[in-house]
Amino acid sequence: MEATKKPSIIRQVVPWIFAIAILAYMFHKIEFRDVWNVLASSHASWIIASYLFYCAIYYITDILSFWRSYNWFNVSISLKETAILRFASYAVQAINGALTEIMSVLYMLRVKKVPALHSTSSAGFIYFNETLTLMGLLSYCAFFLPESNRILLVVPVLKIPFWSLFQGLIILLWALVPLWLLFWRINLASRFPKISNNKLLLAFKKATLVNYLEIFLYRFSNNLISLFMNVIILKALGINAPLALLFASVPLMVNVAYLPVSAGGFGGPQLVAHFLLKGYATEQSVLAYSLVWSALFFFTRTLTGIPFLKSVYQSAFPKYK
Repeated sequence: MEATKKPSIIRQVVPWIFAIAILAYMFHKIEFRDVWNVLASSHASWIIASYLFYCAIYYITDILSFWRSYNWFNVSISLKETAILRFASYAVQAINGALTEIMSVLYMLRVKKVPALHSTSSAGFIYFNETLTLMGLLSYCAFFLPESNRILLVVPVLKIPFWSLFQGLIILLWALVPLWLLFWRINLASRFPKISNNKLLLAFKKATLVNYLEIFLYRFSNNLISLFMNVIILKALGINAPLALLFASVPLMVNVAYLPVSAGGFGGPQLVAHFLLKGYATEQSVLAYSLVWSALFFFTRTLTGIPFLKSVYQSAFPKYK
């Protein structure tokens, strides 16, 4: 059996160090009473309703993505079994996102006898398509965000404005996408056996364009609803920025939460919001938004996941029943 590799202590700790440093830098002078006033004057019903609707879409699209991918690339698995597995994995998602996928890989290895690298490949295929949907949303941010709201810092070592680097990266990534698809579709991969036979790329080797399209649509639906949900929450907290600015800003605010400068939704998103929403959002409202989003994320993920943890654990480790 292949062993699943747990993330190193450094990878788990560094994001928290960055997040705490950013929060201390931005909010050390803020009194919590001011944050509470923002929360007390918010439209709580808008926030809760929009987030619960987003959760429903997320659960459906995430479960469908993994169910279809596992059946295409790994082994026959029922929709019910996939749903139980994914729900159980959400219980640890709010604490450490990497553990979510490790749980799924471990279950597939022990219960379905799928090699760890093969199920990891299926997850990689899903997140590749997710990245494509995010690139689409970030493209709007990169090129249509008003110049007055852009991050104008210069990257120290490269001596390049951050925003120019951001735009260049988006263009480069979109240029690489068709090359990646052609690499697998015109049998060019066969000329590079080390790549084509890599177990981590098994899903890409087997995938058809229809497979890409289906998973892309699942992930795009989720991310589009996430965009609308975050805009509603920002508005509900009294951040009355123009809609065009919010639609351009939110994708970057949300996605920086997955970079190693953020932990539990804190750190990077607040710093980005501080720059992009300057003139429309106070530091108190940015912190209130972060607290609301992180609290809802934590409680919805853990409360929906905990009831399924025991059955998934016992299936993977039957001797502990």
